[in-house]
Amino acid sequence: MRNIVLKYGLIAGLILVAMIYTMMGLVGDTSDFDKWEWIGFISMAGAFSMIFFAIRDYRDKIAGGVINFNYGFRIGILVTIVASFLYVIGWMIYFNFIDDSFIVRYTEFYERQLNASGKAVADIAKEMEAFEKNMADYNNPWVMAMSTFLEVFPIGLVITILCAFLMKRNAEEAPKAP
Repeated sequence: MRNIVLKYGLIAGLILVAMIYTMMGLVGDTSDFDKWEWIGFISMAGAFSMIFFAIRDYRDKIAGGVINFNYGFRIGILVTIVASFLYVIGWMIYFNFIDDSFIVRYTEFYERQLNASGKAVADIAKEMEAFEKNMADYNNPWVMAMSTFLEVFPIGLVITILCAFLMKRNAEEAPKAP
């Protein structure tokens, strides 16, 4: 099981990291982050499709065509954890060594979004104050790592549950050997 988890976790993680660098390169200095949000979610779902392949490989190649929800979930969540850790490492490298203007650009984007929302000036000021406090907290590497991990982990968790449920197969349902 370890080899399958590592293989598919690394593939999913590398897809996630490639997505970071590709998308941030495409966003560039324009600060149009909202354009790329859905593309990011779709990319994450695509990367976590490796969970399906990991569970299928384990079921078909190791478990003789039989797997229950519990084992499917274990495989999927481990793939998710490996991929999410790689995503965190990739983001922290990007944020700390490649793009030193990210916080400034993202703050400008957020402020533009708030100003366009039609909220009262006092409400905008309150939200910007809270946002700036969050961005200050983001300079703590542990906060950054946990926030980044929680960007992708829930998507992997949902896909893990779905795949474990859809891929389960008991002995009666397993294909018979010729």
